Amino acid sequence: MSALRLARLLVQDVRYQAKYGFYFLYAVMSAFYIGILLLLPPQWRPLGVAVAILTDPAMLGFFFIGGIWLLEQGEGLHGMFAVLPQRPGEYVLSKALSLGILSVLAALVIAVLVGADADYPLLALAVLLGSGVFTLAGLTIATYARSVNHYMLVGTPPMFLFMVPPVLTLFGVSHPSFAVLPGMQLYELLRLCVGLESQWSAGVLFSGIATWLAAAIYVALWRIPQALRGGAQ
Repeated sequence: MSALRLARLLVQDVRYQAKYGFYFLYAVMSAFYIGILLLLPPQWRPLGVAVAILTDPAMLGFFFIGGIWLLEQGEGLHGMFAVLPQRPGEYVLSKALSLGILSVLAALVIAVLVGADADYPLLALAVLLGSGVFTLAGLTIATYARSVNHYMLVGTPPMFLFMVPPVLTLFGVSHPSFAVLPGMQLYELLRLCVGLESQWSAGVLFSGIATWLAAAIYVALWRIPQALRGGAQ
């Protein structure tokens, strides 16, 4: 893997995402959440910030990466990897980093503008890792999709697993199995980042999310080369 090739690919990805309005969508969604959070009583804002960051910056990558993959596929960009020097691993890492950095920036903007008393370095790292898990999961799933509608269909079950446990926990419904799911681990870590209590330590939660990220990278590196060679089903 070449750092120079990765840097060039990362710049290309940022430009591509900006061209198709993904940055604008992040800004609109973030502005919406900021407006809602500012209406909350101050004592509710830390929890609101944790939930907003979980559902906005951290998980939007799961949906956006599907659209990005299908747009690239429709434009015939994937076929160019047969003649370009970029490697599939660099493609995967660039996608995770480009959307991860965007997610971190959006999360920090939300937290700062609502006046959250947060551990910002911890928050940035948590969002970067969590976004990586969701983005790479979405990227792998997108390689099996034939259209955006098909992607939304096949992506619903994993998104259900990501989102439902934290939502149920907010309403007092819990189960021991929730603890192993990445969405729940990220939610608990975000709670710690904004000064709320969690049933687990930051070290345990980071270890869990890092394990999920390693698994997502492994699966993506297995699947993406096949798809770029035209093996997507």
